[in-house]
Amino acid sequence: MAVTRLLGGERHLIQTVDKKLTLTTHRVILRQNNWLFKTYQSVMLEDITSWQIKATGKSLYLAFSVVSAFFVYFNDAFALLSGFFLMLYLMTRQHRIHIESPHTTMILPIEDVEENRLNSMIELVRQAKRERMEALKKQAQNSIIFETEHKRSA
Repeated sequence: MAVTRLLGGERHLIQTVDKKLTLTTHRVILRQNNWLFKTYQSVMLEDITSWQIKATGKSLYLAFSVVSAFFVYFNDAFALLSGFFLMLYLMTRQHRIHIESPHTTMILPIEDVEENRLNSMIELVRQAKRERMEALKKQAQNSIIFETEHKRSA
């Protein structure tokens, strides 16, 4: 399992083989390996406002294509370079799950996955969120009952 610390009462539900993505009973955890650092990004299930499957590509290639298109004014050879970067951008577009919360947007790095598998992943997150919200409601009701009983005994 992942090396992240779990919250009280939290347990793992599912994890990818490469351990980059973990779904727990309380949150979705994304582990990213940069060149020097390992970073963790997590979103609490109750904070998730929406999730979508979007096709995203490497925006750097698109930027290079636009910049090269501006240089066509000086030399026509840049048209070929602009087309090359545009093709790279189109080739790197893949469907990814975007999980949005009020404070952040998490893009899940699921590559080469079929559309029905992405939908099943979203359904797992939906089900875990539903269970988490029910647990929070029960916890809130129990604390209200405890407070009213405590006030009556005092």
